[in-house]
Amino acid sequence: AANFALAILVLFVLFLRGETGVAPVIEAVSPGSVAAEVGVPVGQEIVAVDGEPTTTVSKVRFALLKRLGDTGTVEIVVGSPLSDVKERYLLPIDRWLGEAEAPDTARALGMTLGMMPLQPIVGSLTVGGPAEVAGFMVGDKIVSADNAQITSWEAWVNYVRARPAQPIDVVVERRGSLLPVKVEPDPSSSNSSNAVGTVGMGVVIPEIPPERLRLQGRNALEALVAAVERTYSLTLFTFESMWKMAQGLISTKNLSGPISIAQVAASTAESGFLTWLSFLALLSISLGAINLLPIPVLDGGHIVFHALEGLFGRPVPEQIQMMSYQVGLLAVFTLMVFAIYNDVARL
Repeated sequence: AANFALAILVLFVLFLRGETGVAPVIEAVSPGSVAAEVGVPVGQEIVAVDGEPTTTVSKVRFALLKRLGDTGTVEIVVGSPLSDVKERYLLPIDRWLGEAEAPDTARALGMTLGMMPLQPIVGSLTVGGPAEVAGFMVGDKIVSADNAQITSWEAWVNYVRARPAQPIDVVVERRGSLLPVKVEPDPSSSNSSNAVGTVGMGVVIPEIPPERLRLQGRNALEALVAAVERTYSLTLFTFESMWKMAQGLISTKNLSGPISIAQVAASTAESGFLTWLSFLALLSISLGAINLLPIPVLDGGHIVFHALEGLFGRPVPEQIQMMSYQVGLLAVFTLMVFAIYNDVARL
């Protein structure tokens, strides 16, 4: 209960301050994608996903996350919030993104939301990273890699990730001139089968036009109601995700342990206090949901024992309780070991 109370308190503070998001305008549709095949138009706004209103990009992504591992169709409704004309599209999915780790759901359907595809322009460099050592400079536009044209930041990132420890001959445009640069991406892991290439480079983030920003203000009562509703929906989503993992519908690689939690906590703290508070609320909800699992040694297990006692009119025999606690401890320990294994595999 304390975990959920903390989450509600944090979300209440955030909602009372005001919630800002980006309008979910479809800026681009990838050729050959699911969205392209059903004719999803560019320039329109996604106003609902599976009947759930979506006023911001984050709400679209959360609605799509609920469909991970599902088979069937995803219903999206596009149009303009200022018009009654809406178009409905059904996007087919089959065990959707079941094996993916931390998937980008909108891009998986072929849609770029909220901003135009990022241009392959260097916005920042990690000190001592492969890109800086190779001679890249902030402002460089990546034109080609190994004679293959690079037209977007996503294409550049995918090219680098696929080539850990492999030299890449790059051509950049700098102050109107084309210059050659050779860079060798560092592998992200010592395990060659899981390693991806990194060069220590950030992208130039374009400014979002003011008309694309959505600010939702709330009074104290509205903020409290919204905090309770958000906590409930995230708790339900956590249980649904765990059930899908148990069924093998989504990858267990998405389980995270203390190492990943510490890394995310550090990165959100660097991003700002409000971002860190949002992460704190999510973490509290996850811990609270796990604590409600019907496993002895957890609160959920105690609830089950009390329910059985109320149903049969007598306590569960001590021998059965002790055996259940041992099984519960083993289950919790196994889950922790597996989560830590996932953490180490990501290093």
